[in-house]
Amino acid sequence: MKIKESSFIKSVTINDSKVYFEARNEVVFVGRSNVGKSSIMNALMNKKDLVKTSSRPGKTRNANIFFVNKKYYFTDLPGYGFAKLGKSLKEDLDSLISWYLEERKEYIKRVVLLIDAKIGPQEKDIEMLKFLTDMELSPLIVLSKIDRLWKNDVNKSLVHTENVFFGQQILAVSATKGTGVDELRKVLGESLK
Repeated sequence: MKIKESSFIKSVTINDSKVYFEARNEVVFVGRSNVGKSSIMNALMNKKDLVKTSSRPGKTRNANIFFVNKKYYFTDLPGYGFAKLGKSLKEDLDSLISWYLEERKEYIKRVVLLIDAKIGPQEKDIEMLKFLTDMELSPLIVLSKIDRLWKNDVNKSLVHTENVFFGQQILAVSATKGTGVDELRKVLGESLK
């Protein structure tokens, strides 16, 4: 899949229950706070700062929707699991994630679940995968930030993740170096057909 055009459409919160969504095929990106969702989305869309990045975890608090190739939506959901946000805000963000996935279930062709390669799958990631499979959504596990590891450690992280998420498709990607980005585009393109 070649991405020729991409633009920001809108931010949506759980309070936008009457928001109008077009019937377009969609890819949703989800993961723990600070896992690199925004950076990977920018790399996929060949943009430097279309999707806002932050070194501060918990910055994304809405579902941010992007229009790709005048055909598809790519949606950046808030990160989950950042302890310093406080219980109430964490619950609100978790509710937004589940609301959005349920609202758009019919059109979501793939959910990219990002895992930090250095940290590996955490309990919240395992819970998210179970939630996605229970909803019969199609997950794709992406190990992010592999440029921060030695090649041998990337392989160890892949093996560990394959053991935790047995039977799931897993890709190793670096937004910084571009490693695995073309392969990710290809898999997403096939999902959107």
